[in-house]
Amino acid sequence: MQQTPQLNNIDRPGRLYPAMKAVQLWSLLRYLPLIVGDLVPTDNKHWHFLLHLSELVDLLFCPVFSIGMVTYLRELIADHLSMFVELYSNGENGVRLKPKHHLLIHMPTVILQSGPLVEMNCMRYELKNSFLKRCAHTICNFSNVCKTLAYRHQQQALFARLSNSSIRNVVTVNHSSLDSVTNYSCADALCSHFGIEHTDDVCVAKRIERASVVYKVGHHVIIGIDEEPQFGRIEMFVSLPSSDDWLIVVSRLKTVNFCAHYHSYKVEYEEPKMLKILTFDELTDIHTVCCYKKIVLPVSLLCTFAVRHLSITSFRGVRLAENDFGSVFGSVLQKNAVFGSVSVLLN
Repeated sequence: MQQTPQLNNIDRPGRLYPAMKAVQLWSLLRYLPLIVGDLVPTDNKHWHFLLHLSELVDLLFCPVFSIGMVTYLRELIADHLSMFVELYSNGENGVRLKPKHHLLIHMPTVILQSGPLVEMNCMRYELKNSFLKRCAHTICNFSNVCKTLAYRHQQQALFARLSNSSIRNVVTVNHSSLDSVTNYSCADALCSHFGIEHTDDVCVAKRIERASVVYKVGHHVIIGIDEEPQFGRIEMFVSLPSSDDWLIVVSRLKTVNFCAHYHSYKVEYEEPKMLKILTFDELTDIHTVCCYKKIVLPVSLLCTFAVRHLSITSFRGVRLAENDFGSVFGSVLQKNAVFGSVSVLLN
């Protein structure tokens, strides 16, 4: 299933044709501030509405909520609907509010009664359906399609069971090599962590899969939270030859600030590299964030982290919640797992 947003035609206000899928609209909302942000004036009211919507979506997909965050969410939804009516519902070609806008009002109550909405996200079930759709499309056997799909589904489930891919803490390594510790800049840290000598060998990998998430050298991850989220670049994966426990070696990046106009975080690469060894459980978010480069004149070269495939809560929204309800902020951030886009400033 293609998840890349496609160019659409607008046949009338508020109507796109052909219609995008939910995941495509979500991707477009995440990446649009990075794509055209440098072309939009800072005082554009429609741009402010888009950024406000991005913040609202980030907060709705938060995996952990506090009472203060729910209260802040109510105010955010009220502001969003007021801005929508003011900008787009007036005039001859105004767009009327839809029933979904009314349902949005009840989201905070649903969160209080049933928990975070991300646990009830229908896109996970649609992803399950996509496997059956792909099978039906490629098999081209329609004499008894239900039996065929059931058989293929059982094959896929058996493979997942035998390969342990359904177990979240199992690490799958396709290829690894044995190399001396002294060949790496983090040799002292590895010897101290593993309790080995500089003459010993370690297993090194460039690609690892865990909990259905693929990690590669060059990916960026969230390694901690201070006043702002802290990011790191994956340099390599290491393990002892006699062990199945894999560690992540990351180079730390300095978080400068949150750039509201791009709905992004600005960070700098540290020189010389500050290396850190982490286990997978020590990651603040199990998902990776991707790095994009963008030239913004007359500023120097910008790189941008964008959200990974699914999402965590934008810390911008959480930080606002802290200003009003700071007593619960610290414990919530440790469990948040979804970012809006993040940018990296290269000097």
